This record gives sequence, structure tokens and C-alpha cells, in this order.
Amino acid sequence: MAWPVRYQMIGLLFAGSVVNYVDRVNISVAAPVMMKELGWSKDQFGWVFSAFLIGYALLQIPGGVIADRWSGRKVLALAFCGFSLFTLLTPWGANAFFLLLAVRFFVGVFESMTFPATASINSRWIPRPEFGRAHTFSISGINAGQMVAYPLTTWIILQSDWQTVFYINAVFGLIWAAVWWRYASDTPTSHPRISPAERTYIESQLPPRPTNPLPLSVVFTNVPLLTVAFAYMCYAYVGWMFLFWIPTYLVEARGYPLGVMGILGIPLQGSAFIGLVGGGMLGDWLLRRGWSSQFVRSRMGGIGLALSLPFLLAASLVPSATLCVVCLILFYGLFHTALSCFSTVAIEFNQHLAGAIFGLMNTLGTFAGFLGPITAGYMLTGSGGNWLIPIFVATAVGVVSAAVLLTVPIRPIHIESVSPPTAVPAGGMVH
Repeated sequence: MAWPVRYQMIGLLFAGSVVNYVDRVNISVAAPVMMKELGWSKDQFGWVFSAFLIGYALLQIPGGVIADRWSGRKVLALAFCGFSLFTLLTPWGANAFFLLLAVRFFVGVFESMTFPATASINSRWIPRPEFGRAHTFSISGINAGQMVAYPLTTWIILQSDWQTVFYINAVFGLIWAAVWWRYASDTPTSHPRISPAERTYIESQLPPRPTNPLPLSVVFTNVPLLTVAFAYMCYAYVGWMFLFWIPTYLVEARGYPLGVMGILGIPLQGSAFIGLVGGGMLGDWLLRRGWSSQFVRSRMGGIGLALSLPFLLAASLVPSATLCVVCLILFYGLFHTALSCFSTVAIEFNQHLAGAIFGLMNTLGTFAGFLGPITAGYMLTGSGGNWLIPIFVATAVGVVSAAVLLTVPIRPIHIESVSPPTAVPAGGMVH
């Protein structure tokens, strides 16, 4: 018996997020080799990491708005073709520092549209009782992709060279774009292979689209949403710094060889995968049992994030390299339970503008991501390689994010004429 089409769509989006993050992480895994071969310092490579993030901030909101109001399918196809092309050009860009900055900037520009468009598509395909686990699985390729990227990138470098990494990743992206373009659709109604029973079920669980769209000005001036976006900005500061610098930390500060570092990425990202998807599944379970969306989409994330931060601190302080890795694994799993909340909260504000709302959050998250890698690079250079400083700063920023999640109210965004009926949380009013 064939899987429902909505599950096949989720599977395709999962595969896309794997490709996306293999493409995104490859340069951080290759960084120790590239810095040595190119003769560039850590603060210079901090700029290389941050050039991607400057571009990544550029089309988050426009990509989400266009996906909401035009076509998430077309936005994703364009995004994958674009970032695959510039990934292919990365070895050429390494001929000059500013040329590589430009190439990484455009990789970021095209990747910036992917996750807002994914949120928009899922808001049209996935019934609310399934949204937490379905959406978190569809984006969990951010972890599965890194599980692939760490060993694959190191293996390719050891067997060939770092340039080959980018050529292979570009091919993966173009193949995914072709499959997506052939199979996917924006809505269940427009998919040729969906059964009448599945289409009726999905449409019965989604709110009717309002006659008059909610003005974006109402969304982007909403204080609770902006507060959640600020919390996500703090969260992303920690996440981006970890993503870009932990491979170098494991090699330089903890003495792991490049090949071993690649293997260590598997349990790190495996724990994050469990935290992300497990958080989505737990959230759906709690909603079905009457817990408010206030707790599921906010408080639960704050608890997970608060529990994760002591392990990040411990990882930098313990003398044993093995115990350090154990602490990082525990940190990363708990850290990603918060992402299960951040990534699904958009539908609680307004389901019809999920792409634009997540685009706003990710724009602020990307701004913090720009600061994370580059400030860490300067801290390391200025302190003579003292890794405690950036890790302590990241922990303090994470505390701020957790505090906001534990206190911010989650309320629907609406005006009376376009109030979305599903914005009221399952099992009761928001409190």
C-alpha cells in the first residue's frame, strides 16, 4: 500500500533539507584544511562563514511571502538550482579572499528561501494534529545532513581534495531540484496522484483561506511575535557558532584527527535529530491531550534549552576529550528540543502566513548567526586561541533565549474580519 501523498511530500522535503545542510556544512568541516592550504587566519575564515549568513538573511522574508502568496514549489526549485550553482563555483572563488566571500554570499542568498518556503508548503499540506512531527521531520535533514556531511566531507578530502567536496554537493542539489519539480505541488488540490479521501481529509483539517489576506504590517509589528523572534535570534547565535566552529574546536582544542572528527559528527547530529523530531512528536501528543499551544510551542522549548546549557559549559571545562564529546552530545540533543518549538510556532500566530512569519524569525536568527561565527573568530584570534571565551558568551546568550521562551505569551495574530479559526490552541485558550 502506497504512503499517503502528504507523507511523500514530507519525505521529499526531508531529503531536500539533507542536501541543503550537506551543502551548508561542508565548508565548516573542510575549514581546517582550507585555512592551512590557503594561508588564511581564523578571523578571515570567520568572514567567510559570515558572508554566507549575510546572504542568508536577504530573502528570508521575501521568500516566505512569495511562497505564501504564489508558489512554494517554485521557490524551492529556484533556491536549490541557485545555491547548487554557487556551490559548484566555490573552489574557483577560493582563488581570492573577496571572491570567495562573494560566492558564499550568493550560496546564502539562495538557501535563505528554503525553510520559509518549507513552512509555507507544510502549512497547506499537513493537518494541525500532525503538524509538529511532520514539520520537524521535514526539516530534520538539518541534522541528518550533518551526519552525512561530517564523514562524507572528511572522506572525500582524505581520498581526493577539498575542492571535490563542493562539486559533488552541487550535483546532489541539482538532482533534488529535478525530482521536486516533477513530483511536488503547492496544494493537495493540485496534486495529480492524491486520492479523493486524502484530499478531503487534509482540507477538512485546514482553516479556510480568508477573503482578505492579513496585512503583513499587522504581522511584523506584533509584539509577542517579535519577542519570540528575538528569542530565536539569541538561540541562533549559539546554533550557528556551534555549526561553524565545533569541527575546528574538536581538531585544535581537543586534538582529534580530521577523520575522527568526521565520525564524531554522527552521534552529535544523531542526538540533535532525536531532540528535534522527538520534540515535535511530544508536542503533538501533548496537544492531543489538552495541553495549550502556549506550553507546547514556547515553554517546552525554554525548558529544553535551559537544560542544555550546563552541558555546553561542561564540555569546555572537562579535561577529558571523550567526556567533552559526551557533554556536547547531551547539549545538542536538548538544544534541538527548542528548535522543535521555534520551527512550529508560526502556525499558532497565523497558519496562512507561516512562511512569512518563519521568514521573519529566520532573518533575525541569521543576523545573530552573522555575529556568532565572526565574533567567535575574533575572540579566538584576540585571545590566542582560548575557546572558553566564545563558549561562555554563547552560553550567556542561550540563557536569554530560554528566559524569553519561559515567559513570552503566544497569541494569534488577526483582525476581526480575517481571524483564523485554528489559532486557538487545542484543549483550551492560550494563557
